[in-house]
Order: sequence, then C-alpha cells, then structure tokens
Amino acid sequence: MRQYVSLMATVTTAGLLATGFAISVLAAEITEEKAKAIALENAGVKAENVTFIRAEQDWEDGRNIYEVEFLTKNQEEYDYELLIENGEILAINYEKKAAVVTSGEKHTDLTMKQAEEIALKHAGQNADAVTMLKQKQEMEDGRLVYEVEFYTSDYRKYEYEIDGRSGDILAWDYDADSDFARNDAMQRAGNTKARVTDGKQKDLGKEQKKEGEISREEAKALALKTADLQEDQVTWGRLYKEYDDGRLIYKGEFFHNQMEYEFEIDATSGTVLDWDVESIYD
Repeated sequence: MRQYVSLMATVTTAGLLATGFAISVLAAEITEEKAKAIALENAGVKAENVTFIRAEQDWEDGRNIYEVEFLTKNQEEYDYELLIENGEILAINYEKKAAVVTSGEKHTDLTMKQAEEIALKHAGQNADAVTMLKQKQEMEDGRLVYEVEFYTSDYRKYEYEIDGRSGDILAWDYDADSDFARNDAMQRAGNTKARVTDGKQKDLGKEQKKEGEISREEAKALALKTADLQEDQVTWGRLYKEYDDGRLIYKGEFFHNQMEYEFEIDATSGTVLDWDVESIYD
C-alpha cells in the first residue's frame, strides 16, 4: 500500500513553468478573471478541472498583485501571485503528492550527478555556466530526495528537489534576481564589503495589510529577533504569505555567514511556527 507525501515549491519567476509556457505580459491592468485565466494556462489545466480556493487582491513589495489559488482533480495545489498592472507572474507555489516507496518494492536510486543533470536540463542551463551552491541528499518519509541549488552568471537562482528513484522534480524555486547570488558571487570574487539587501535594493512602498494581521516588516523583525541578528547583517531571500491548513502565515528565508535561515510565522499572532537553520553547503 502506498503512502503519500506533500512537497511544496515556492517559485519566484518571471519566465517559464516546467512546460516551457512563456508568461505573457499584457498592456493594461488585468481583471480577476484574467488573472485566473493566466494562472490556469500557465499550469496547463482547464477551469472545469479545478476548484478555486481564492482569487483576491493584495499588496506586496510595493506592488498590487492578485493571489490565485486552486486545486486540481489530481489533488495538485497551485498558488499564484500576478502583477495587476500587466499580468506578469511573480511567484508560484506548487504542491505535488509523490508516492512513497514501501519496504517491499525494488528500485534503483539515481546518483547525485544524474539529479544535477535533471535540474540543469529543466532550468535550461549547462553545468559549466552555473555556480553550484548545494548538493545534498536526504530521506523524506522513506524516500530519497536530492536537493540541488545553483545560480547563473546573471544572478538567477534555482533550487530543486528531485525524487531519488523516479527522477521526478518534486519541488523547484526560481528567483530571477537573487540578492544572495549577487553577494555570493562578490564574496567568491574577493569583494567582501559589497552587499545587497532586500530593503536597500528595492522600494517596498507602503504595505497594505488586513486588520488583525502583522505586517511584512513585523514578520521580518520577529525572524531577526529569533536569530539574534540585525537587518544589516543578513541577505533576504523570499518572503511571502500563504494559507496553510486554513491559517495565514509568512514563509521566508535569509542568509548570514554562509548559513540559511528558513521560517514560518503566524500572520495573526506573530508566533514562530517553524524554524530551520543549516549551512548553504549541506
């Protein structure tokens, strides 16, 4: 009998989903229905085969966005963030259910090299054109999973989780302009003083939040307090809101001294729900 494990990918992208679909850029502000249509086309599914969980406007990083979330008949969950002004896809969360191997099943595991090749092919990159950050293997619910992380010369950062048996991509993340990749490249080049931070590089504008919720900046402050670090000591990665088991939470990451910090914070109470720290080379 098979069990199942859910793996979540947070995908920050202005380019392509795995199908190779080119994200279109529209000329004017989009409607809610248009936002739904863009998300469905990108996911490669039809409206009649999904159940919409939400489609609403929000404010993030100084921009008005649509958040569109739906569930397919195959129990695959998609969560999109789209820029209202032109329909550009800013982020994708994708949850895939993968069958877990039982003890009686025979299988042959992939090598780390094969997992890297799968990730590079999906990203459309060559091994000699990227800088590898992480090559790691671990067991998740009885299944071997490879984690591969790298960035390109133009600071596009990719993260993958590869099924060690089937070679399926269980999760992937794409950041079109990664602060961390820039800083790592600078450090490798010997420029240790140069530093790019999320707060300094981008104009976040005035954040809009619903009554009773903590703000994005408050969530960042809570994460820094937990790590006992200051804003100018870290490089921020992604930080976003999503619903998890009916509860709105902040999920985010930042980097300090070659360590990666990942966290989940309740967007209502400010409680730190999950906290993980590991070397970027683990």
